[in-house]
Amino acid sequence: MVAHPLLRQAAVQSRLAARLSKKRTAAHHPQRAAAAAMMCTTSTPPLSAQPNQYVTGVTNDQIKANQAMRDWYLANFPSWKEDPETNIVTDSLDTSAAPDENKGETEITTNPHAITLPPSLTQRNIRPLVAYLRDSTNETGTRNCDRLRNPTTPNSDDYFPLIPGILHGSDPTSDILSIHPDSKLLVKTPWFEIQRELDRYASGRNGSFENRVYALTIYPSKDAHVGYHRSVRTLTKDDTTYHLNEETMEVTEIPPTPPQVLPDRTPLMENVLVIPSDLQLHPVAHSALCVNFIRYHPDKPIKIPIRTVNEEESPAMKRGGFIAFVNTFVECLVEEGGVIPERIELECSGLRQKDVVRRERLIIPEGVRFHPRVRDDFLVGTVFGAKGGGGADGDAGEEEAKK
Repeated sequence: MVAHPLLRQAAVQSRLAARLSKKRTAAHHPQRAAAAAMMCTTSTPPLSAQPNQYVTGVTNDQIKANQAMRDWYLANFPSWKEDPETNIVTDSLDTSAAPDENKGETEITTNPHAITLPPSLTQRNIRPLVAYLRDSTNETGTRNCDRLRNPTTPNSDDYFPLIPGILHGSDPTSDILSIHPDSKLLVKTPWFEIQRELDRYASGRNGSFENRVYALTIYPSKDAHVGYHRSVRTLTKDDTTYHLNEETMEVTEIPPTPPQVLPDRTPLMENVLVIPSDLQLHPVAHSALCVNFIRYHPDKPIKIPIRTVNEEESPAMKRGGFIAFVNTFVECLVEEGGVIPERIELECSGLRQKDVVRRERLIIPEGVRFHPRVRDDFLVGTVFGAKGGGGADGDAGEEEAKK
């Protein structure tokens, strides 16, 4: 492939302009020319071969990292590096001869204020969430809740949208009864905390966000600040920058911006087991508008989503059939200290068209049992599909065709 003539012409013009600029600088500004000579070894950028002229999408970095790719280029295009029509002007020196300045450089992302759950909770498939108390005087009502969801400075670094909600429900293990007014707490949850879980688990008929158990940590309302949720990125090398004054040729050192230091905070409640409920989403943007939390305890039933397995072993489903679900969730009880499953698997082996799927095909993990409301004839769904897709008539037709 031949490079476009305009590209070659632009490359030549840029090289000539760089050389002319160097001559003018040396004639009129000898101090500046001397400083430029100290900072760089050459004023004309080198030529670097472009492997994507032969194979679309291939870069120099890929060829340097892959020995087999280098051998293939040398075998099929022996002179690809020396071909002037496959070279363009680059802004950096030849990386093969120059040392790698970023070698050994690593980026570390940390958040000193992140919530760390104890192993007893993480082993049970419980994830953390953070919320703040809502002020009952100026953070209730439609207008005040809209101000929480949509702060007045959307482009500011302190932009911190909060989603209003309520923590309610009974917890016999902590002597909390739902009939007591003190059991209801007004809370506000950071928007990105909820969105992070929605992106991971989704919601609705095929989601599981409202069917998971979370460890909720509640802080006072005055401690609501976005800095507690922001990760700090640090590099293992010196991050100092320098500024060159072109008139006086003085170099000024600019130290890196120090990270924001926030005071430590003490939670009001820590690791309260909850289940999200009453999630309301914006009809267009699909962002959270409200989410409540119900306290969870081992004797409380939880709806766990049903997911199919071994579909390829079903004569109907491997031919395009499907299960028309009547119930996509099943109520279960999890033993105290047991692992809360993300799904209940539905065994699809041997399913044929028009088969009725009931509770006996559900695989219950250890430490989980059905709620007494789930009867033995609990209906999951019915198998449907194209005509002849795994039914009795379809199997007979296949046998006749073989004969």
